[in-house]
Amino acid sequence: MKYLFLVVFILMARTGMGQQKNELPFIVHLINKGYFNEVIHLTDRYSLYQEQGKQDSLNYYRGWAFYSLKNLEQSTLSLLSVGKESPFYLKCRFFAGYNQIFLANYTEAGNIISQINVRDEPNLSLVNFELSGIDLLQGNWPKAKEHLQRVNANVATLNQQVSALGQINQELETHRPKSPLLAGVMSCILPGSGKIYAGKTGAGIASMIANIGFGLITWENYRKLGIGNAKTIFFGSIFAANYVSNIYGSVISVRVIENDYRDAKHNQILFQLHIPLRNFFEQ
Repeated sequence: MKYLFLVVFILMARTGMGQQKNELPFIVHLINKGYFNEVIHLTDRYSLYQEQGKQDSLNYYRGWAFYSLKNLEQSTLSLLSVGKESPFYLKCRFFAGYNQIFLANYTEAGNIISQINVRDEPNLSLVNFELSGIDLLQGNWPKAKEHLQRVNANVATLNQQVSALGQINQELETHRPKSPLLAGVMSCILPGSGKIYAGKTGAGIASMIANIGFGLITWENYRKLGIGNAKTIFFGSIFAANYVSNIYGSVISVRVIENDYRDAKHNQILFQLHIPLRNFFEQ
């Protein structure tokens, strides 16, 4: 079936301007079937011959094809080329902004979203909702709250996501990150305590038992056999290696936990920002 579509695609592409009146339905058909690369090639070809109205539609479908292929920079360029008179204009602007949010270009995303000139609901609430997510991703908790408060409570399609973003905002605002330096110092004083501080209680206790055990064995061999004895050197080396690795492991554990926490919240925010866009602007 795929090869049949490709044959039709090639035949239509060869007809040029003589078949222009049929290209938009065909492009929509390709979009629905998931032939996004073919859509891009076709819109490139037809864009040379189109008046503005059709050019806007071509830019929209081209942008949507790039979006579906995860090429968000090219998607943004195409979506932003859609004019204000197009019925796709609002969808293009919101998704172009989301593309930049996903790419962590927060300043650009904020500019795109804030410049959407709407005064009606629910679009105005959607603008404030997306801006609140951008603020959250940048760690601006007060500004995020301010934008969330501007979302109209009567917009039912946003209520769940507003609640979710508000909860994330509260969690991030009250989160007290653990210190890798403190974990390292704690492990220097009492091996294993740094890992317990990091939240890895089982690993911390195991490390504490191992370090204390090898330390006692080393001390006992030193006391009985002296510092130059092979057993003292052997167990002393094991103790030293465990002691140092425990400190390093405690520091890394805290860093990994904090990074995982930030990544999880980041992904939660992106997910919540995406849901209403798909609900408001169904393909």
